[in-house]
Amino acid sequence: MSKKILLLVTGMTPQIITETVYGLAHPTDGTSPWVPDEIHVISTQDGLNQIRDRLFEKGNFQRLIEDHQLPQIAFDESHLSCITNADGILLKDLKTPADNEFAADKICEKVREFTADDTNTLHVSIAGGRKTMGFYAGYALSLYGRAQDRMSHVLVDDRFETVADFYYPTPDTRFVTNREGKTLDAKDAQVWLANIPFVRLRESLPKTSLLNDGTTSFSQVVNSINLANRPQVILNTTDRTIRVGDFSCELPARDFAFYWWFASQHRQGMSQIIAPRKSIVACATTKEDCPEMVTLAEDYLTYYARLKGEMGGDSVQQTLRYGMERAFFDERISNIKKKFKQAFGVDVTVKIEIANLNRVTGNIINTSKAPIGAYGLSMDVDQIVIQSGL
Repeated sequence: MSKKILLLVTGMTPQIITETVYGLAHPTDGTSPWVPDEIHVISTQDGLNQIRDRLFEKGNFQRLIEDHQLPQIAFDESHLSCITNADGILLKDLKTPADNEFAADKICEKVREFTADDTNTLHVSIAGGRKTMGFYAGYALSLYGRAQDRMSHVLVDDRFETVADFYYPTPDTRFVTNREGKTLDAKDAQVWLANIPFVRLRESLPKTSLLNDGTTSFSQVVNSINLANRPQVILNTTDRTIRVGDFSCELPARDFAFYWWFASQHRQGMSQIIAPRKSIVACATTKEDCPEMVTLAEDYLTYYARLKGEMGGDSVQQTLRYGMERAFFDERISNIKKKFKQAFGVDVTVKIEIANLNRVTGNIINTSKAPIGAYGLSMDVDQIVIQSGL
C-alpha cells in the first residue's frame, strides 16, 4: 500500500512540523493539497524532547488536525529518531565535526529507507535543525530521491517567526504573544512552502548504496559520486576483485581475466584490441583459417590460466579451442559492465568499462582514428593498478 511520508529534521523549534503540515494542506501555489499519511522526525535528544512536550503532551499537533479537519496522521513516539554516536549514545546537541557525521549518516539512512519502496512518496523539509542538518537532508534526497519525491522549506510571516506559542494559522481567533510582549492573532498569520528543485543522482549510485543495511555511510556515498571524475581502478588477482574507492566488485574468473587482459594491454601501451569476427563456423575444424581469432584466444587464455592454474578440460579452454568468437567477446564485456554498474554506479562505469573506441567520447585515445571494431579502456595508465600475487 502506497504511503505519503513527510520527513523533517528539527532542532528546538517543533513549530516547524505543524507549520509544514499546514503549508502542505493549504498550498498557495495552485497545487493540490498534500497531507502525509505519516510523519518522521530526526533530531537530537533535546530537540525530540521539545516535540514530546509541546506537540504531544500539550496537544498542539492534535489541535492542528482538529482545527483544520485534517485526516489522522501517524505521528507518535515511534516516529522520532534520535541522532546517536558510534556507541549508540543519544546526542543532546551537535557540537563537533564527528557529531555532524553521525547526523549525516542518520539522515542518509532514513532517506534511503523511505525511498526503497517505489510506491511511497517522500516529502523532505529542510527548514529545521542546524544548517548542516538541513544541508544533509537536502543532499540525501538528491542522492536517493525519485521522480515522485519533493523537498521544501517552510516560510512564516515575519511577525510570527519567533513567537514561541505560534504553531500554525488558526481558523478562528487565537491570541499569541511575541518576544516584545505584543499580542498577535494566529488567525492572521501566513505560512508558505517554498518548493526546492533538486538534482536526482539515484541512477548514478552503486546498487549497494541503495541497500538499507547500514553498511554504507553518507561520506562513502558522496565519495562514490566524486570518484566518477577520475576513478582509480585496482585489480587484485588473488581474490579476483576490482576496487574503486570504497567499493569493490568480485568477478568470475573468465570475466576477471578478460578485464585483466585489457588493463594489462593498456598499461603496456597497447590501447586497443580488435574484436573478433562474428562467427568461427568457417574454421570449426582447423585453426589455420582464422589466425587472428586464435591469437585473441591465446592472449586471453594467458591471463585466464594464471587465475585457474592447470586447466586440463576447462570449459573456457574448450570453448576457445578454435579461437575466440564474437559472442564470447561480447558476453564478457556485457557481464563486466553489468557487475560494474551494480558495484560502482553508472557514472563510474562509463569511465572504466571496456568500450567500443569508435563510440567513446572524451577518450584519451583519438577515437576518430581507432579502427573499426577496436575496443579498449578510456583511462590514463596511472589510473590502473594491478595487484598480482600470481
